[in-house]
Amino acid sequence: MADSNSNNDSAITETAPAPAIIGPAPSPISSEERRAKLEKDLARIPLFMTQLPDSAGDGDENAAVAALQTLVSDEPPEQMARLLKDEGNVCFRRGRFADAATAYTNALTYDIDDVGDSDLRVSLLLNRAAANLALHNHGLVLRDCADALRIRPRSPKALYRAARACVALDKFDEADECCRWGLGLDPENKDLEAVRALAADARAAHDARARRREERDRLRVDARDRLRRAVAIRTGLTFDVSRTDQAAWETEDGRQVSLDECTGRLLWPVAFVYPEAKQSDLVERFDETRTLREMLRDEVLAHPPPWDCPARPKYSVDNVDAFFIHRPVGGLDRDERLVRIGLDTSLASALDNEKFVIRDGVPVFIVLPRNDPFSATFIDRYRKLRLEQDAARKVVPSNKR
Repeated sequence: MADSNSNNDSAITETAPAPAIIGPAPSPISSEERRAKLEKDLARIPLFMTQLPDSAGDGDENAAVAALQTLVSDEPPEQMARLLKDEGNVCFRRGRFADAATAYTNALTYDIDDVGDSDLRVSLLLNRAAANLALHNHGLVLRDCADALRIRPRSPKALYRAARACVALDKFDEADECCRWGLGLDPENKDLEAVRALAADARAAHDARARRREERDRLRVDARDRLRRAVAIRTGLTFDVSRTDQAAWETEDGRQVSLDECTGRLLWPVAFVYPEAKQSDLVERFDETRTLREMLRDEVLAHPPPWDCPARPKYSVDNVDAFFIHRPVGGLDRDERLVRIGLDTSLASALDNEKFVIRDGVPVFIVLPRNDPFSATFIDRYRKLRLEQDAARKVVPSNKR
């Protein structure tokens, strides 16, 4: 069983400054100066010292400092390292793996190589590797195992932990090599046999996932190519896109035309906009063979919209007209025209209209109630815009007369 893991490190917790109190003027000392003074005062207390002074000073109050200096100077590095190793082992058994790793790291800071105790250094490295293995720090595990193997090349335990880290990192060839090497040293090592089987299973699962991912990518590419060809043969479609890094029919949010593989029909995301209510509906898969009337009657306006007037509903398939806004590709807002389209027109026929421009992959239709003041005003606004543009074209610039 691996040694390991965790320190009971105590820390000073700084409290936030007390809120201002009405009364005498505050001290001219800044908060930074107060903090520095506090740290200086605490540094005189042995419990909070970060380093020991050269001398303990005079008086009984520094007896604790003298005792600490004696402890540090008298304990050999090997003994201090072993004490920290024992502390790490206790932490590991209690599941405090981060504290265990810290204890082993602190132990490794002692110059134990001077006493020739390579076994202790290897043990600390492997214990820290076990703690980091529990923490999923697999790169650190490999580093410590490599250091241990430089000292003791014939260490099945180092090879075992390195193999486990390699499996976690999908380094299956390296894991198998560690197991092969370790079993060559210890043919009956059950742990190495188990991790070798684990590596084989993990490799098989990894390869299966890779094959499924490749198959999904291939099917996606094939489907996109079939869609591209289906769109291309509909030569009457006109697109205007705001981005050049996507196909003309693609949208940023992933809602885009799709191909019904069984029928060969295109299924479009279509927006119906109601300017009076400032509302809209999105039909994500509008079969191109269906008419606008069918879509409005069966789905979009199958039930009275919640924003319509319940006492005098205006939005029903028998009381609305459909329009689309024509703006040439690359045109400006002032070039827009409102075009009426019959409800019995199929979506395919509407999109085939030379004036219909599909922007960012989503056809848009305007829905207005009939014999309605708002509708009259809305339509009249586009009529006036058209008249203004027609009049502007008839004006000949003075410098060309």
